[in-house]
Parts: sequence; structure tokens; C-alpha cells
Amino acid sequence: MALSLIASGANAAVLASDDFSYADGLLVPQGGWTYHSGNDDFMIVSGEAVIEHGTPSGDVNVLFTPTTGMVYFSFDFSVDDLGAPWAGTDSEYFAHFMDSGYGYRTRVDIVPPSGGGDFTLGVATSGGSADATWATDLTYGVDYHVVGSYNQDANISRLWIDPVGLEPPYIMGADNDDPGDVMEKFGMRQSDSSLNEIIRLDNLIIADACEDVFETCPTV
Repeated sequence: MALSLIASGANAAVLASDDFSYADGLLVPQGGWTYHSGNDDFMIVSGEAVIEHGTPSGDVNVLFTPTTGMVYFSFDFSVDDLGAPWAGTDSEYFAHFMDSGYGYRTRVDIVPPSGGGDFTLGVATSGGSADATWATDLTYGVDYHVVGSYNQDANISRLWIDPVGLEPPYIMGADNDDPGDVMEKFGMRQSDSSLNEIIRLDNLIIADACEDVFETCPTV
């Protein structure tokens, strides 16, 4: 299934989705994806988007119809086991919302482990490094499900790992000055890090309703 775009309206909640079921090769221009920086080197392998820190530099985004209030993204991801322990202390973001230009929100970072695991995740509302870090370390080669949110009115982000519903545990980015900014793109980023990890991302959903990214949601 290629990326599907659904116009926002009274009953529209899923704004875009992509299961990356393209043939192996370059992602762009399939599914409406485009580059906003770097080289033409963002790859699809075995039905997953491959975010490779290191030599590749292509950063990609896809448009969705802007909406008001809350916006969410969800995706599955894993980090390859490269056969080496974590080196260094830097963290690099690999997924985020974008406004009409280069304003990035809800940046998801790969962060050095805090205990005996391989890595963990962080989230930043607008900054280039994590405002908050997931307390439990994660493991290479294991699939995790991530949900990120951005409150376009309150200008704050949240991140869940393997959630059931909106309830904790989650981590929160910085509570920036209100109001926030209008998001209209989802982006994926390749960069350089001390480990130059490889991230595999799949089953992307972008939505403006809780029930499209969580199993359980509050009832009114």
C-alpha cells in the first residue's frame, strides 16, 4: 500500500499513512515523499524505511492536510545491532513533525542508554536535542511501537513507547510559549552520530484523533 492522504474534515482523522510496501530502492518520489535536504540516498529495504546515520544524508518529508489542536504520529521501529557497544554521548533525532518550512516539532531522538540496555529514546518539543528521555533502556533488533503528539495550541510534545492508551507512562518535551505552530509535514532525518546507528521504520500513521493511534481513548 502506498501512502494515502485523506482530507481533514468533520469525520476525517487519519491524515496520512504509509506501510512502505515499495520495491527495494530509493524512497523518493514514491508515495509523495520529497527531500528537504541532503542527497538522493534515502532507501526502502524489505518494506521498511531505512534511516542510516553516517554517510547517507538525505532527509525526507511527506505532506498532510493541516488541522487544528492535537496531531499525532505513530510508527514501528527497530535499531540494528551493529555488533558494537554504544560509543559517545550524543543523541540524534530521526523523526519529527514539520511546519510549512523548517520548523521541527516532536523530534524523536536515539539516546545513549542509562542502564544496561542498548539505547533509549528522547523527545524534544522544538529543540535539537531531547528535553526528556524514556527511563527504560531498549534493545537492538527488537520492534517497538512509538506514538508522538504535538499540541498545536499549547506548544508541547509527548512520546509513548508501546502504549495502550493516552495514560502514562509517557515523556513530555519542553512546554514552550503558547500558541504553537501549525504542522503539515512528517519528516525523517539521516545524520551523523557517534555510533551511526541504522533505524528501520514502518507502519506510519499521522492523525488528529486519539482513536487512530491508540487502542483505548477517553470517552466523553
